[in-house]
Amino acid sequence: MHDYGNQARQVVVRETSDNDLAHLWSLVLHAADIHHDLLHGEAGWQLLVSEKDFSSATDELRLFSEENHNWPPERAARSEREAIVEKSPPVLPVIGALVVFHAIAGGWEVNNHWFAIGALDRVRVMSDGQWWRLITALTLHADSVHLLGNIFFGGVLVYSLCRHLGSGIAWFSVLLTGVLANAVNLFFHDDLYRSVGFSTAVFGMVGMLSGMRLRRVGGWQEMVLALGSAASLLALMGSSGERTDLGAHFWGVGIGILVGMVLVALGFAGKRVLAPVGQWLLFYGSLAIVFGCWLFALSPLGGS
Repeated sequence: MHDYGNQARQVVVRETSDNDLAHLWSLVLHAADIHHDLLHGEAGWQLLVSEKDFSSATDELRLFSEENHNWPPERAARSEREAIVEKSPPVLPVIGALVVFHAIAGGWEVNNHWFAIGALDRVRVMSDGQWWRLITALTLHADSVHLLGNIFFGGVLVYSLCRHLGSGIAWFSVLLTGVLANAVNLFFHDDLYRSVGFSTAVFGMVGMLSGMRLRRVGGWQEMVLALGSAASLLALMGSSGERTDLGAHFWGVGIGILVGMVLVALGFAGKRVLAPVGQWLLFYGSLAIVFGCWLFALSPLGGS
């Protein structure tokens, strides 16, 4: 039974101009069996309770707000994601930059200075500590056919990654996967090993998309499907040709799967994503890493 004799001593526990929110608060107090009045005035809605119920009403409303923060979660996450993916990802500018750089650097020739200082060279990396080659090698291509194949497949794959992750996380992950795959691949070759090309990162993208699906959906059926898809693309795109670096492609897929799974585990492929400013900072940071590595390679400190 409610005591209606204390109407004169009612106090305001919440105020809002939102009609739906006001009635939602009222339902919360109804469910807690706390007598209250909901009044509408010029300033909006006022939720009033007696002085003796003020503390309990405040607690009920606070607990309700904490338990339903950002509700519904899927809609809130989707709205945040749409603010990122609705804008065109910066894929064409990067692909265009690779084309322009190939026109400047040229193809693989004996006396090509760009390849001399930037190609992946096991001895130079392992013995001389020229670590920047793990990155600069990704931007060099043996010839136009090599370049066109990489930018076509790479452009499609990185666009998909940008739509899933945001441009900053996507491009940084692609760069990280390519570098790690190049580093691992060095250990399985002799001192004569040299390599160039963006294909290591392209196959890293194949692995990342498979790893993201595997980690997000789960189950042994999805594991077979994800690994089967990666293996099929590896066989189709990167296991033939006289100069094909099968090891780089294989490790690209393998490292990519791990990176994709980590991205999902950290929430970057699900509900939690960076704000647009963070995405752009990470994107430009990735470009700065590549540009900085080339500046170092060309400097006297880099040497030849």
